[in-house]
Amino acid sequence: MKNKLKQIIGSSRLLFACRVFAEKNREALFLLPRLSSGRSDWHKLEPPLRVEVHALEKGMSIGAVRSGFGKAKAMELMAHLQRYCDVGGRREFVNECCSVIGQYIKFNKTLGANMEDIDKPFKAFCEKKEASIGNYGGIKEVREEDIRETLHQDFASFSQSRFAVRDFGTAPVSREQIENALKLAEKTPSACNRQSWKIHVYESDDKRLKMFQQQGGSRGFYEDMQYAILVCGDMNYYRFYELSQVYVDGGLYAMNLMYALHYQGLATIPLTMSMTMKKVKKAMKAMELPRSEMPILLIGVGSYKESFRVAKSERIPYKEYTTFDK
Repeated sequence: MKNKLKQIIGSSRLLFACRVFAEKNREALFLLPRLSSGRSDWHKLEPPLRVEVHALEKGMSIGAVRSGFGKAKAMELMAHLQRYCDVGGRREFVNECCSVIGQYIKFNKTLGANMEDIDKPFKAFCEKKEASIGNYGGIKEVREEDIRETLHQDFASFSQSRFAVRDFGTAPVSREQIENALKLAEKTPSACNRQSWKIHVYESDDKRLKMFQQQGGSRGFYEDMQYAILVCGDMNYYRFYELSQVYVDGGLYAMNLMYALHYQGLATIPLTMSMTMKKVKKAMKAMELPRSEMPILLIGVGSYKESFRVAKSERIPYKEYTTFDK
């Protein structure tokens, strides 16, 4: 009788829905005071500023970049940086942001753009804040030859030679290379070995371009990528209190797959699927995905050019966010 009651309770969709809503309500109450949105102290303002700064770096790394691109974003960034300063933000971070903005202005000038309208207020801002403009962030030139030399070396060399590419070559990518990478990614760990991932590989022009358009974060270069690989997680594999685990397992798989693609000598870029649920549902409908699958990450795949630009995407030293228990 007891086991039968458990079975009935376990199969009740109404009870399951109530448990999900209750758990998500607790999660929302837990996250609300910890998220950056709606807060004004410098700790909360810094993360979105990093996103804005990186947007300028990404723009400079696109192959067919438009001369004078991103002026509105750069002006908005300076306004947000002013607010960050007003609440006592870190001088080091202000210098880092100003360094990227300075390189952005210089880069556009080399393309022949008139940057007077942003150069003047930027110099005035730097003078007022006593900001020093160094060589932090921006872009750098990378050669395919140098990358290929690291592919079968030690892991330190291999891992540090992977970049998010936004300027792809024209050499064809073979199905065999993709399948070899997928085979390597089979070894990805997951919670209790559930292996909940569902992978959709789009190579035909209509489906591939449609997927990139649904994601919306690769405008200006998505036509040059030969494959779109969508990493999803099947929600059927998780209990009501494990719903975030799908992103953990899917994220582990996606990173492993990107390393595997890198090992095959392919250029890749991770494209986030972290969007509003309305956009996620729209993308799922457009790509005819099963209702049980949650999109985790879209990976664009192509070939390398002999030489290309990448965003430096400076990393925070591990000592700044790591603690050792003594």
